[in-house]
Amino acid sequence: MTDQDRSAPVRRARTADTHATMNTKTDCPPAGTAPRRGARLTRTLLACVLAAAPLFASASPSGTRQDMPGLADTPGSRNTTVSKPLANVKFQTENGLAVLDSAILLKAYYYAYAGVPVDYSAVLTANTDNIVKPVPVKPTAADKAAIDRLVQEAKAHPDILIKADDIALDAYDRKTGAFEVVNRLFIDGGRFYFDNSPFHYTYSNPASYRILPCTDAKTIAAIDSAVARYVHFSMDMEVRFLRPDTKEKSLSFELRKVRLKDEIGNTLVTLAKP
Repeated sequence: MTDQDRSAPVRRARTADTHATMNTKTDCPPAGTAPRRGARLTRTLLACVLAAAPLFASASPSGTRQDMPGLADTPGSRNTTVSKPLANVKFQTENGLAVLDSAILLKAYYYAYAGVPVDYSAVLTANTDNIVKPVPVKPTAADKAAIDRLVQEAKAHPDILIKADDIALDAYDRKTGAFEVVNRLFIDGGRFYFDNSPFHYTYSNPASYRILPCTDAKTIAAIDSAVARYVHFSMDMEVRFLRPDTKEKSLSFELRKVRLKDEIGNTLVTLAKP
């Protein structure tokens, strides 16, 4: 995702090409705009688990929120507003994992592990890499106290849950027995962020989750049908903090487990690496 990608227009998500084109930080093609090969879709899958309920709620495309500057690069959930103000940011956990869903939380994690003093204004000021720089937000005493609490929570929760929408896949490859993720979610060198600020994160092992094995015939048929009809998936990604990069204002996360889900939240595929 290069700096020139930052000016790329936002495209409507969940079209035949899938995913919204967002501001990016590497030379990778914009998230979810990877070229389609044949019937390929851009959605992420992993080890196969047959859902108990109907596999897909709808065959018609649905839109991803366009008020999320870093959605495709985050990746983020369409049910989350990543630019929400500090007063609306809550540190939440699911099954012991901290839910990372906003720019402020990402910055709190950075200052929790970077070993540098907290820049409260940087935490509160969004979109700092825009051509027209925003007016820095001056933190109040209450703001500082709230940010300090988030930083302490981050220090206590190195295991993190990241949720993503608009996961797209290639059609099932019977030679490999797997689906391939074709957007840049698990591409080497991908840098992900929420608010177009310098703060971002990377995955240390994305290639391990690019190929999603599946052997259950019913699940394969259902997913292939969805791929052909442009029905997209969501994904829960469990990661663990590894190390900071203070020069790049970046955090490195290790992917531990991913769960591919249908549009109503049923788990279809799970992949975990030791």
